[in-house]
Amino acid sequence: MADENEQQSACEAGRDEQHCKCRQRRAAAEAAAANASAAQQPAAHHCACKHGDAEEAGDEQPKHCACKHDAEGHAISTEPHLGYVADLASLIEIQPESTVSRVVMREDGLRVVLFGFDKDQALSEHTAAMPVTIQVLEGKLRVGGEGREVELVPGGVVYLSARLPHTVYAVEPSKMLLSMFDNRG
Repeated sequence: MADENEQQSACEAGRDEQHCKCRQRRAAAEAAAANASAAQQPAAHHCACKHGDAEEAGDEQPKHCACKHDAEGHAISTEPHLGYVADLASLIEIQPESTVSRVVMREDGLRVVLFGFDKDQALSEHTAAMPVTIQVLEGKLRVGGEGREVELVPGGVVYLSARLPHTVYAVEPSKMLLSMFDNRG
C-alpha cells in the first residue's frame, strides 16, 4: 500500500509517468478507440490528461490531469467539450429472442445506452435511481409507468422520473436509446 501511495504521489507531482494511473487509462482508452474504430464501434471517452500534449509539445515535465473518473474508472472531462456519436442505430444489432444493450457515451452526469429488442422481448418492471429518457431509433415499443402505457415510435420521447416503476415491451424488433441523467454529484 505504501508503494502505491508513493507512486500516486509521484504521479500527482508529474514525476512518474510509468506508474501514472491516468496515463495508463489514457493508453487503454486509445487502444480501445483504435479497436472500436476498426470494428465501427464508438471510441471510448479518453482521459483529458495533459501528459501526451506536454510530451508532443516538447515540455520537459508533463502536467498532471485535471479530470475526474467515475466509479468504474472511466474518465469524465471537467473541461467544456462536445461529445458526439454518429449513426447510433448501426452500433447495435437485434439478436433473435434477446434483449442486448451497450453503453455508447459516458459524460459528466450522463450515460447513454443503446438497446436492441427482438419482437416480444421486454424489460420487466424496474426502477432507475436517476431520471431517464427513452427514444426509439427503429421499431415500436410500449412503455408503461404510473398506470399508463404509451406506444413509442421514432420521433417520440418518454421521460421517467427517478424511482418510477416502469416496463418496456418490444411490439416489433426495435432499437432504443436510453439517456440516464445522474445529478447525484
